[in-house]
Amino acid sequence: MADFTLNPTCSLKFDVYLNSQGNIVQSGDTVVATKSVTCSGIKSDVSIDEAINTENSEALHNGVAGLMWLFTGSDEDNFDELSIKKTTVEIVEED
Repeated sequence: MADFTLNPTCSLKFDVYLNSQGNIVQSGDTVVATKSVTCSGIKSDVSIDEAINTENSEALHNGVAGLMWLFTGSDEDNFDELSIKKTTVEIVEED
């Protein structure tokens, strides 16, 4: 018998801003391009607040903002909050 898993994961796709050297924009850099990034394996019930780290987030750094903070030391002005797309894939498990 096949059943859907109760806790499927999702993917978040978002655009990061790049500077003239092709690195993620940091404070003071000029945006010259964007690049789409996809992160998979995120819990499917993540909220948009958790995904982009708004003031309503439960954690200080999580989701996309947390990744940007790890990459650049900042979680502001280096990704496009309006570009975030969440895709959930239901996984069928066979007994």
